[in-house]
Amino acid sequence: MRLQRKVTVAAGLTALALGLAPQLADACAVCGLDLDGAAGHAFKVSVLFMMAVPYITFLVIGSAMYVSWRKAHPRPDMATVGIYKTVRSLASRIMTSSNEGRGETL
Repeated sequence: MRLQRKVTVAAGLTALALGLAPQLADACAVCGLDLDGAAGHAFKVSVLFMMAVPYITFLVIGSAMYVSWRKAHPRPDMATVGIYKTVRSLASRIMTSSNEGRGETL
């Protein structure tokens, strides 16, 4: 129990000291940084890069998945499909018209 109390007091004093003197913590990346200088520009560009990377990653992976799916499932040639449907419908009309007189169905 004593060790836990000592750790708690030490953590509290450390937090208090760093709160009163933030330059000791040196935790803020922008504090004391000249934002118009080269370091400020580098900081801004790195933030924009970190914001863009997830979207670019999603775009690249999604595009690769779409391309591989399209290669695995190619579209039929629309001209061939149109001709096939036309011939099939004409054939069914001919068959039904020739069978009407005899009472037969397909």
